[in-house]
Amino acid sequence: MKRLVLCGVVFLFLLTLVGCQEDAPAPAPVPKARPKPKAKVVAKAQAAAPKKEVAEYVYSPSGMRDPFVPLLQVRTPVKGEKAVPLTPLQKFDLAQFRILGIIVGKGEPTAMVAEPGGKSYIVRKGTKIGKNNGVITKITADGIYVQEKYFDFSGAVRVNEQVIKLPPRRGV
Repeated sequence: MKRLVLCGVVFLFLLTLVGCQEDAPAPAPVPKARPKPKAKVVAKAQAAAPKKEVAEYVYSPSGMRDPFVPLLQVRTPVKGEKAVPLTPLQKFDLAQFRILGIIVGKGEPTAMVAEPGGKSYIVRKGTKIGKNNGVITKITADGIYVQEKYFDFSGAVRVNEQVIKLPPRRGV
């Protein structure tokens, strides 16, 4: 059995050596020499044919994104004109907030949200919330809609609307 395996390995080795031999390149064909036309005929042909202008291609990267900048990077929020100190609601990301309750009825709808530390706040339409200068645009019975403005990877200002959903009811 060992002898059969050894013969098979030797055969495969020899087969690879045969396949790895380099073939000699074929000699390049020698072009035939053409007789030169008379100078007068060449000059007339050049004068009669209009000159073709070859437009050279020039790459212009204006308006395109830099291919070496990563697509997924930290969103930079759009800063307001005035330097206003951050509220406690602007120190946390939107995903960290939890809705405790929503009051919809007569008057303006309000909601109570809790930060990760457990402290709760009452919010209304127009309240700033989240790290990306989010503003509450509407409060419904299902959740709170927050609009964030940020710079994307190309430097353009994007508007993103996120929803903080009210958790489903538990119990009876």
